[in-house]
Amino acid sequence: MLQYNNWTIEQSEWLPAKEVDLEQQLSFSNGYLCQTAHFEECYSQAQQLRTYIKGIETPILNISSISIRLHDERLDLAQWDIKHFYRCLHKNTPMLERRVTATSPKGTTLHIHSTRQLLSKQEVMQITYKVTSENYTGPISFLAMLGGENEPQNWYPLMNNIEQDKCWIWLQLPNDNIQLCCAMNWQVLHNDIPIGKRPIKIEKHHTIGYSLTTQIKAGDTCTLKKNVAVLDSRSHSKDQLITNTLKCLTNW
Repeated sequence: MLQYNNWTIEQSEWLPAKEVDLEQQLSFSNGYLCQTAHFEECYSQAQQLRTYIKGIETPILNISSISIRLHDERLDLAQWDIKHFYRCLHKNTPMLERRVTATSPKGTTLHIHSTRQLLSKQEVMQITYKVTSENYTGPISFLAMLGGENEPQNWYPLMNNIEQDKCWIWLQLPNDNIQLCCAMNWQVLHNDIPIGKRPIKIEKHHTIGYSLTTQIKAGDTCTLKKNVAVLDSRSHSKDQLITNTLKCLTNW
């Protein structure tokens, strides 16, 4: 099921019945952030969608949330036919890598290559998510969010802000004095060229982020790059928490 090597743990077959266990077994950490090996995109079956910060047992909001939508379909590995699946935990980085080929109920085939890294600068997570169309021509929408659908609300939101190039959310742990700030920036490229159009801002209860739509044809590759910084009030004063999180996001 899993192949253990010196610096990697590899999964080379699609095993949806064991997904929850596999996500736990492939969990990874950089000493401050710890994540299960959950999928970034929508997955409508059970999964261990968890991100923790050191020393706190309550998981924080979903900082890795991404959604991919086509003209009248949404990428969901639970509903699509998986032709190829590979997942690898690079332990020394630490980084989680996936390569997936999936076909939708309507016959659309996409190739996915994603990497999610917890950087040695301990408060930062970086995602690179590539989508290559095999046979689809039409609109494709990328959504990058802090928070996610049907997510347990373990932290109480105090304030959030969405600008054109970055967003942040400030939260507090109920029944505790610990505060948390998560900040995100992102970019979408089409065949390695940045898309210059303005994204649509998303602001729902406990969820903020962006959506951007472009056109794709067979053979094209679109890449979403998402960076998230996470700081808490145990190491940063509360009155500087937002400022320091934004500096961390910019300077990593």
